[in-house]
Amino acid sequence: MKVWKMICAAVVLSVPMAAQSQASIAADQVARLDSIVNLDKSQEKEIEGLLVASEDKTEQLSRKIQALKIQLGQEIGPDFDERSIRKHSKKLGELSGELTAETALLQAKIQTVLTEDQRALLLKRAQQIQPQSQAGSP
Repeated sequence: MKVWKMICAAVVLSVPMAAQSQASIAADQVARLDSIVNLDKSQEKEIEGLLVASEDKTEQLSRKIQALKIQLGQEIGPDFDERSIRKHSKKLGELSGELTAETALLQAKIQTVLTEDQRALLLKRAQQIQPQSQAGSP
């Protein structure tokens, strides 16, 4: 399952978001997935819809996470407030968990749209990529 998550994250969710609309981002991600597993038109449409729906939630969570990280950074200093740091850190953990859940749910939903053969092909591709990505790890 770890390999599946890695390939979904790498293939489906890796398109940069700057200056692109949600629909454009989703279309690019679907095209990348299509180039690997040869989606039919109904699969393309369904996956694109899943991506667009998920993008809103993940983008909002990401913004909140970034704002909290900035706020935490501003609290670090000789006159720190431990209670405030712990409160914001706890909230950051909750938001990070929520973002992880949204990403995992998206991956699971995409998996249900794919056929068994497509999932097997995607898994094979992930296994080919995995040794390369682990080569740079300590």
